[in-house]
Parts: sequence; structure tokens; C-alpha cells
Amino acid sequence: MDMKQLYEQRLARFDDVMNRRIPDRVPIIPNMGTWMYFVSGVSIRRAFLEDPNEIFNAAKYVADRVPMDVLMSTSNTIPVAMANRLGEGAYVVNDNGVQIKGSSGHLMEPQEYPLLQQDPLRFFANVLIPRKFPAIREADPEKKVEIIKQAYKDFTEYCAYNAKADQRIETELGLPLFCCGTNFLSPDVVLDYLRDFVGISLDVRRHSADLLAACESLYDFILNMFFETATPPNRKTIFSPLHLPTYLRPKDFAKLYLPFMKRYIEELAVKRGYSVYFFMENNWMPYLDLLEALPQNAKFVGLFETGDLAEIKRRLGDRIIVMGGMPVSLLSFGTREQIIDKAKELLDTLAPGGGYIFSTDKTLLTPGDGTIENVAAACEYVAVHGKY
Repeated sequence: MDMKQLYEQRLARFDDVMNRRIPDRVPIIPNMGTWMYFVSGVSIRRAFLEDPNEIFNAAKYVADRVPMDVLMSTSNTIPVAMANRLGEGAYVVNDNGVQIKGSSGHLMEPQEYPLLQQDPLRFFANVLIPRKFPAIREADPEKKVEIIKQAYKDFTEYCAYNAKADQRIETELGLPLFCCGTNFLSPDVVLDYLRDFVGISLDVRRHSADLLAACESLYDFILNMFFETATPPNRKTIFSPLHLPTYLRPKDFAKLYLPFMKRYIEELAVKRGYSVYFFMENNWMPYLDLLEALPQNAKFVGLFETGDLAEIKRRLGDRIIVMGGMPVSLLSFGTREQIIDKAKELLDTLAPGGGYIFSTDKTLLTPGDGTIENVAAACEYVAVHGKY
């Protein structure tokens, strides 16, 4: 089988699951991050900043040893040159990864919610961007234009750099990339970029009406911006990390988050044909009743960090394609026999009827997150015994 045929076979396996069909076997998508650079001996600094072929080399090293159908990510997710040009914090890339110093997610105060609600674009352009980026705030008008032009050039060069690595991975390894874009739900934008954790925690209790109204306006703004710039629906996913939900009480989740989650899935994964991938952080078991409000049979996969995946699939399998299950802790400290026993358990409980993607429960980031021998053992077992 040549690489083009292998690529199509792997992508078809994933595509079957996303379209609620039973594939030839359970897809294998280990949730690998910067771990692949450590185990391959490839310099992260060199891979991210100097030579995209080093990204390919790390991916090839792992793909030659670990059976997988899709590569989750190359992990080069921050346009460092652009960020440093704009002057908010210091982004340093070394062989331990990317370190961010001086950046803050507390960018606005609660009394500014009405301004955000009234006109998100104007508020971002005239208030938040100058507030966040000293290089823009402190420059004269002509200089601001030049900085923005150069920052845009930095970003396009970053995209082209990653594209070189992605193209080699897909064509030479026959290995599809999991995502074709990233997008955020509006409450997570408020948490991550505008109010930070302490701020939004206070707002949920003291300014919930203003927070909800601002998220409504911000939701439309984010979605419109996404559709203006995104690629058309294809056989890959739109990635959205869910950071806020599990820090909310169920009643607050039902009011402040679930409506946006439901509308997002309906718009992207039902109406427009995108495949949506949510990284479901922390424990979602207290929210299962509420999640029954999500649309059925959508192209929507959730990777769960923790919880009873068998119960989640039993109750929500017609709404969420379940992904995950293999504990990173076991890949770090378990024996080969323990890892195979766990992989067998996951196949026995989650594979029947389809709707399951084998993966790790958390992202593999550091060398301590698992030996390559243990990761390979788990994936090899699924590749052989996960057939339908």
C-alpha cells in the first residue's frame, strides 16, 4: 500500500466514526503534544523556529514505532515572532518547550461588559488591543500601521512554516493531521483572555447578567470571524478547548455555558457540516443530565480527561463520540501487562456499536508522561484487537 492509499484508509476510518458509521476498527489517535520531540531527541527550539523538517523528523520517529491513524498535533501552536513583536509578555522557545513570561488574562474590568456587549469589534480594536500590546499602545498612528503589517507578515510566515511540516507528514508518512483549525466558545474567551480565572469566578456570582449578555454578543462576533477565515468543512476537526465548564456549578453551567455549547454544535457540526472536537477538561460526570440537551448524531467528538467513559457513552453516545480512556499515569508507571489489560478493558466497554476513538486521557507533554514502549504497546493492542 502506498502512502496516499494509507492516508485515505486512515482518514476514512476516522471519517466513519465522525459520521456515525462503524469503521473497520477502532481509530487510534494518541493525544501527543511536545512529548514526541523529547522521545525522538529532536530539539523543540530548532523544530519550532529554525527548520520545519525537524517537526517532520519527530513525527516520523514516533509514527515508525507507534501505530496511529491520525496525528493529534505538531504542538507548534504559538506564533512567537508575532507575539514578541507586539510586546505583550515574552515568549521564549527552548528545548523544554515554550515559556510565556509577563502575559496576563486579566485585560478588562466587569464594568466594561456593556461596552463589550454593545460592539465587540470596536471594543477589541480601540480598547483591548492597545491595552494588551504595548508596541501598539505607545506608537504613533503611522508606526502602529507598520507594526500591524509586520505582525501580519510574521503570522503568515508562521503558517507557511507549519504547512511545510504538515505537508510532509501527510504525504510521506500517510498520516492525517487531526485538526484544520481552532475556535473558542465565548465564555472561554472571557476566561482565557479578558477576565482570568479569579475575575470570571467573581462575575458568575456578582455580574452574571452582564457576563451572559457580553457572551451573547461575543459568540456572534467569534463565529462570524471564524466563518470569514476558516477553510470549508473537510474530513478534519475544528478544535475547541473547554476550560470554564467544570469550574461552574451545574446550575451556572446550564445558564452561562450550555446554551453556547449547544448552539455551537448545532451551527458547526449539524448545519454546516464541520467535525467538532472538544477537549473536555476535568470531570464532566456532574453535567451528564444537562448534556442530554445537546443535538443527537452530530459530528462531535469529546476527549474526556476523567470520569466513567462507559457511563458517558451509555447515556450520551448518541450525542458525543467518546475519545480517550488510556491513563497517562499508567503509560508512565505501568507494566506492559497492565497497559494491555487496560486497552482490552477499553475495547470491551467502549468499542461495541462504534462511536469510540482510542486515545490517552491527557496530553503527552513531557518525557515523564509515558515511555514510547508503553505507548506503542497500548496502540499495538488496539490495532490488532480493535477490529469490528
